[in-house]
Amino acid sequence: MSESADDDRPRRVRVAFDPDILAADAVRTHGIALPGAPVREAESVFLNDLMRAQLRLACACLIGFVLVSLLLTSAIMVLASTVDPVMFGVPMSWLLQAYAYYPVILLFAIVFARNAARNERRFRVLTEVEGDGEGEAR
Repeated sequence: MSESADDDRPRRVRVAFDPDILAADAVRTHGIALPGAPVREAESVFLNDLMRAQLRLACACLIGFVLVSLLLTSAIMVLASTVDPVMFGVPMSWLLQAYAYYPVILLFAIVFARNAARNERRFRVLTEVEGDGEGEAR
């Protein structure tokens, strides 16, 4: 009975790694490209430039937002520690805390969205020009 049970089991197959297949795919594809898709060096450079530009934009907006928020917070603290004027029965420092941050957030969101869209438009223009030039040369 043990011999028949051994015959019914599938045999083990050894799978080996073929580095030639991986090397061929690495040459033809890049990043999230589909396997077998050709890689254009210029598009790769433009894509890296786009990613760096978006990262610089994000860092600049973040640093700017933090600095403006710190400035607004310090202004509120100074206002609250000195003479705090009252407007509509509410101290001015409370009004600033409640309503002054929203326009700052909206401003930085608009600046970031417009500049990110501009960076992407520039990337599309560069890749279209590069793609058209290669198509005509063929």
